[in-house]
Amino acid sequence: MSSQALPSVAGGGGAGTPASTVVTETTFGSASSVGVSTDYARADHTHGTPSLPALTAGIYGNGGDGSLTVVGTYTATTERQFSSVTIPAGTAFKPAGYRIFVNGTLTIAATGSFNDDGNAASGITAGGALTSRAYLGGAAGGGGAGRNTTGSGNVGGGSGGNSSANDTGAAPTGGIGGQGSGAYLGGGGGGAAAPSPVQRLAGTWSTGRWTGGSWNGGGGGGSGGVIVNTDTPVSGGGGGGGGIVWIAAATVANSGRISANGGAGANASGTVTLGGAGGGAGGAGGLVTLVTNTAASSCGTVQAIGGTGGTGLGTAATSGASGTAGTVALISFGGA
Repeated sequence: MSSQALPSVAGGGGAGTPASTVVTETTFGSASSVGVSTDYARADHTHGTPSLPALTAGIYGNGGDGSLTVVGTYTATTERQFSSVTIPAGTAFKPAGYRIFVNGTLTIAATGSFNDDGNAASGITAGGALTSRAYLGGAAGGGGAGRNTTGSGNVGGGSGGNSSANDTGAAPTGGIGGQGSGAYLGGGGGGAAAPSPVQRLAGTWSTGRWTGGSWNGGGGGGSGGVIVNTDTPVSGGGGGGGGIVWIAAATVANSGRISANGGAGANASGTVTLGGAGGGAGGAGGLVTLVTNTAASSCGTVQAIGGTGGTGLGTAATSGASGTAGTVALISFGGA
């Protein structure tokens, strides 16, 4: 019986040869093609994946306001769409109730900040309230003023309103001052009470507002109480509540902080032999929304913490309470 040669098969060691490249797929909507090459791809080849689709690119604005490098404190006066923002060490960007877009990189150096923090108290003077500003609102309660005379009913902090629900369904209210005739307790921190209707920040990340209007910020901290005998003690004032931040930045390089923190309460002061004075309480944190392509774990410090309470004066006096934390909604298209 005579033998017969089998035909060679392309790609099986005959006419075909291994390819050294493959086509990188980088766009959507490309037409299919059977191709003409006799080269074959190896079993572990890959065509890659397209870049992030334009669906998210539009979130970061058009960059029409160009680049900004902050000097000192920059306070926004309108909604802005930057190509890049740089916040050097020791400087601050204050959004003042406006949304801010960055379609390039937001760079924040150590000790730099992008913030709508509450006002700290100073001595007997309470941290002032933040007013409702622009599209985001962000009204926050002022702290309670400290006292220098004995008496009951020490001043509670201001309320931030009842429409700023966080993700536990709580809205900020004012703290309670040191109370009771002759008491010298520290003030109560800016707290949280259930609003009606409940609105949650994470469900409105794309707009920064709830269905009924703008959000509010944190509640203010209460003042400390005081007893005046033969001395002249002064209780600490309460810190003001934090406001609201909404920023969409394609890339975040943050070595500083992005924050809407409550203001700190003040320490009691003066001299004490028989009396005493309580420290002022911290204001509650506000609300922060950050939208970015940067992985959440690489976004640095993003916070809405309550302010710290001030220290009391006298052996039986107490420090003011810290304010309640607010809410951070970090929306990352870059994953964890």
